[in-house]
Amino acid sequence: MKKTLVIFIMFFTSGIFADYSTPNTSRNWNLDSLVAFSGGVVTFSSGSYMVNQTVNVLNSDTLKILSNSTVKLAQSVSLNITGTLIINPPDSMKITSIDTNLIFQEVRIDNSVASSFRKMIFEYSFNGLRMLDCSPLIEGCTFRYNCKGNGTTSTAISLFNCNSVISNSKIYRNYRVGIAGGSNIANVPQILNNLIYENDLSNGNVPQISLGQSGNGTVIIRGNMITGLAILSGGIAALPSGTLTIIIENNTIKKNRYGISLNGSCNAIIRNNIIDSNNIQGIPLQGGSGLNFIGSGVAAIVSKNIIRWNLWGVTLQSGSSSVFGDLSNPDTNYVGLNYIFFNSNSGKFYDFYNSTPSPVKAENNFWGTGNLDSIEAHICHQPDSIIYGFVDYLPIFIPVGINTQYYGVPVKYHLYEAYPNPFNPSTKLRFDVPETVARDIDINLSVFDVSGKLIRTIVEQKFPAGSYQFDFDASGLASGVYFYTLSTPFFTESKKLVLLK
Repeated sequence: MKKTLVIFIMFFTSGIFADYSTPNTSRNWNLDSLVAFSGGVVTFSSGSYMVNQTVNVLNSDTLKILSNSTVKLAQSVSLNITGTLIINPPDSMKITSIDTNLIFQEVRIDNSVASSFRKMIFEYSFNGLRMLDCSPLIEGCTFRYNCKGNGTTSTAISLFNCNSVISNSKIYRNYRVGIAGGSNIANVPQILNNLIYENDLSNGNVPQISLGQSGNGTVIIRGNMITGLAILSGGIAALPSGTLTIIIENNTIKKNRYGISLNGSCNAIIRNNIIDSNNIQGIPLQGGSGLNFIGSGVAAIVSKNIIRWNLWGVTLQSGSSSVFGDLSNPDTNYVGLNYIFFNSNSGKFYDFYNSTPSPVKAENNFWGTGNLDSIEAHICHQPDSIIYGFVDYLPIFIPVGINTQYYGVPVKYHLYEAYPNPFNPSTKLRFDVPETVARDIDINLSVFDVSGKLIRTIVEQKFPAGSYQFDFDASGLASGVYFYTLSTPFFTESKKLVLLK
């Protein structure tokens, strides 16, 4: 049976209960033993646990919550752990407020060596989960609706000299930051495979992940989905007072005020991310960058990212030591291979904006087109102002299987005649997609027989503007007449193929 733990303030004619502290005798505690020994601070009645004041689990003691339970804390009540707290129920347990309008203070873990949290729901707190000088494991948990009414730097998960692994969790709709550490505090978390979305419900100009320095360690942010809702909410931001070393990879960061913003001394590897549609505020002078690096202290190596549909693709301010592709360096992190295109505001594309005096290497990237004049027009650098540094974007990269032509950006949809035609056994199918500020275009290129039966889908995906060419191999088909059809939301055309064997 699922039991409910309710923590609340009870008033009696003789006064209120004092805080309860475990005796620090190396004992294992559970919720029932707190009922038995807390002198009324924790009670159990009608299937619910009730605690009316703060509980302190002291240094040598351990509190284990291994059952499916709900823990409700009264207004301003805290659970303080200097010993150990282990939460690992079969299905889930919840820590919440008895009255969601009168929220509890916090759960504070301080100098705890072995605490861990699995399958926990944590909600309606004022200060969230605070971890100081310890590194509890957080796995498969949910953090939501925390920090309401807290106008300070509170966060749902607060790090202080903390190296926690936070994985496979949902961190959403908190009123301030989702995960944060202080600017001058060395934290080295690993933030892995989480859903982090719609935090900053108070719309307080904070990111969903905020980090400071990392000391001698390396922060890892990997495999997360980070999406926004409030128009002032950013994606990932760092402003360390010392040095931050960080790897940001394999994340999807979209629909925030900005994607990733690094300021100060940051050594970063940023790779394999989708940084998409970070434009929700819609004010170009106040945000909207996919990547924003401020200061020559930011030394980021950026590769294999998709950066699209932001107000600005990449913006560099006040000096730059970052590299977006340098083929002279054998390190594979310098390979470039970023897709940077369709970042625009005020009716103009801004895929890369280098407002620093520093030159920048950005070789071997795909800019949504093979037309060099179009690429140049989308990059703001020294040719646009003598005070800006030069962006070295040559050579460009053209993705395998996509032949964007160098003679210009198409101005209309067009399906070309196959070549050769008649053919045996293969031919080339080519089409044009015109440039548009709005979005990539959904494209379907398929082959049908004379009865209209689908023989093969050659490609079905989104494409930016450009000219594209794909091979059709008909080795397994009989001789005869076939048709190939290009379909988009705005255009459909078919042409005939003749296979002669």
